[in-house]
Amino acid sequence: MIYDVKLGENFRRKARLVAGGHVTDAPSSLTYSSVVSRDSVRICLLIAALNNLDVLSCDIQNAYLTAECREKVYTIAGGEFGPEDKGKIMIIKQALYGFKSSGAAFHSKCADMLWNMQFRPSRADNVVWMRPARNSENMKVYEYVLCYVDDIVAISPTPQKIMDGIKAVFKLKGDKVEPPSMYLGANLDLAQNERGRKCWTINSEKYVTEAVKNVEERLAEVGKGLPKKGLTPFSSNSYHPAHDVTAELNAEDTTYFQELIGVLRWAVELGRVDILLEVALLSAHLALPRQGHLLQVFNIFAYLKKHKKRRLFFDPDQPSISDDRFAKHDWHDFYRDAKEELPHVMPEARGNSVKQAAKHCGDVNIRS
Repeated sequence: MIYDVKLGENFRRKARLVAGGHVTDAPSSLTYSSVVSRDSVRICLLIAALNNLDVLSCDIQNAYLTAECREKVYTIAGGEFGPEDKGKIMIIKQALYGFKSSGAAFHSKCADMLWNMQFRPSRADNVVWMRPARNSENMKVYEYVLCYVDDIVAISPTPQKIMDGIKAVFKLKGDKVEPPSMYLGANLDLAQNERGRKCWTINSEKYVTEAVKNVEERLAEVGKGLPKKGLTPFSSNSYHPAHDVTAELNAEDTTYFQELIGVLRWAVELGRVDILLEVALLSAHLALPRQGHLLQVFNIFAYLKKHKKRRLFFDPDQPSISDDRFAKHDWHDFYRDAKEELPHVMPEARGNSVKQAAKHCGDVNIRS
């Protein structure tokens, strides 16, 4: 039995009966399933708004069990197999949870399915699968499938057709195909920007709410609570962790400080960039934290309690930024023959472009 607390799923507690893969030797082939990066998810959601693409998600049921076991593993049948089979040697045929190569076996089967559907992996992230298509305006675009083990997201002018192809190979949990509401631990919502254009947003409200609740319960056990104000992540603009000379924490509080920094780091991963600087500065003191550092961590949680609903927009509109804010420099004498080096195997540019501001050397257009 394996027990776990799912940090990215609002601290959901989970238990699973798995095979004893720890007693087998690791195979020479790959033993893991690649997972899509959060950066790739955010870029693809931006592309969805940019090119008028729809988004659907699904969850494959009993994913590993759909693939064949890559290892030669046997077990001796117990009494639960009945008197006729008890004591017999049983060869394991399916990729059970717990075996070292089960993740790779399922990844391979999923990759075969997508390849047969004419999708090809991106060279930047091999679990972002791409296929040429046209959107509702007949514009050349790519449609995408993002894989996080058994969680699948399809971004396409017609994502239901992609999901129908997946359902022909795999059984889906609850037979459900729907717009994503949560992915990689973050809440996803379809909203409108200031100009009324639909785009996806990401927030960590549920995660932050649960994290604050856990901290408050822990403090209540010793008759304490979070700071009342919490107007900013640090208690004052003049505070800096490197200048803190308060007493060092004992072993128990040091461990607790490290745990809380881990919780805050995940909140940053889920989009809370407003606490990124403060969490990074405190993370430099994980080995030898002080009492003042722990108090500032509590202050960050007090700030999160007051600002739970902050979210990031994957906004496709060009922001209004004045060029006067940037100093202009002439680098011609230093880089007379400079030009952008592009991969010779890069895919065809399709869809609307994204302008990446680079004021020192001109603007760079990036196509989806």
